[in-house]
Amino acid sequence: MRCLLLPVLFFAVWARAAEPASTASVDFPPTYELFHRLLADPRQVETSASYYRLFGMNLADVALSDSWGLRRWSLGRDGDTLVQADLEGMAYSAFRLSGSVNQFETVDFFANLPVEIRRGRWSARATLYHESSHLGDDYIRTSGGTGSRYSLEGVRAVTSYDLTPGARVYGGASYLLHRIPAMGRRGVQAGFELTSANLHAAPRDVKLYLAQDFQSKEALGWNINSNTEAGVRLSDVGLRRAVRVHVDHFEGHSEFGQFYSRRISMNSLAISFDY
Repeated sequence: MRCLLLPVLFFAVWARAAEPASTASVDFPPTYELFHRLLADPRQVETSASYYRLFGMNLADVALSDSWGLRRWSLGRDGDTLVQADLEGMAYSAFRLSGSVNQFETVDFFANLPVEIRRGRWSARATLYHESSHLGDDYIRTSGGTGSRYSLEGVRAVTSYDLTPGARVYGGASYLLHRIPAMGRRGVQAGFELTSANLHAAPRDVKLYLAQDFQSKEALGWNINSNTEAGVRLSDVGLRRAVRVHVDHFEGHSEFGQFYSRRISMNSLAISFDY
């Protein structure tokens, strides 16, 4: 319980300290304007659905999420340094597709308190987070397994640099403050994104993109998880909201907490919604 209070305490202290230094502030700003979402991160907070085959079975993942901008500050003499605090939550579920009745396999829950900063082409994001994982009733009934308790609290920091308007690189690290079961605490992450210019498929903005994410965790012997995503992003001209249709190739250990030691390789077809 004390570990769960750490993100709340951190945010309260940080917000109070930042206020006197700010030159301007805005309540409830849009999210992902300062630090843009990591497109190929398998656990990027987003609403999405994907289909894939694994171990001879048809499976689907469904993510439901929301992200609230709490406050944004403009710092510095010219107000060219922007800082923002957010609140995020997501439920990420897996289902086995089996005819008329789909079987609920597992679900992971996420609660995040990120702080983002942007200055020119540089941006960064530090997040205090909680993650828990639970087996689905259908999986328990058919497999006879009861799973194990899986609960993590930690901090993650990522820095990004925009090489051009359509090219970006990023890297960062994570550290677990509390973990059940006991496992290595450290992790690293790196990747890149390439986005085309607008293809001018009126009346919408249409862009192609390629994104690559690498992650390595001490808990998994520093083996690398690789996720490659390629797709098209469609949005109304001038609006932030968009839909992405993409294909992914994942190689590494499962991102679901109940199956985190399971080695997998899969291709998926997905749709994601940016907001």
